[in-house]
Amino acid sequence: MERTEAYRVLTSADRQLVLHELVESNGAVAIDDLSRRVAARRHRISPDQISDTKTQRARVRLVHTHFPLLRDKKVITVDWDTRQVSLTSDENREHLFEAAKVLDSWPPDDFLCQSIS
Repeated sequence: MERTEAYRVLTSADRQLVLHELVESNGAVAIDDLSRRVAARRHRISPDQISDTKTQRARVRLVHTHFPLLRDKKVITVDWDTRQVSLTSDENREHLFEAAKVLDSWPPDDFLCQSIS
């Protein structure tokens, strides 16, 4: 993956959050759990306080927009039978994270600090 393509992949906050959550979990994550975590971080609240509606909206964005792009770029795998997402060991993943290191927004720490209401 060329650096400009890596930057294009990283322009989405949702994709950055997905990647960061997968790195942090160090393994496969259930789609529902990942959707809840991404929604909570975007809304800066605790995952146990995020509404089902916001989680569902995040799941739709992830499944229909972000997962396909990340899968096509060989950065993630999605197992639809087990409904799990994981990082690949493909060199594209490594190129993506190398590009991410030079971004001011990586890791997406403006979403890391959650205010718990």
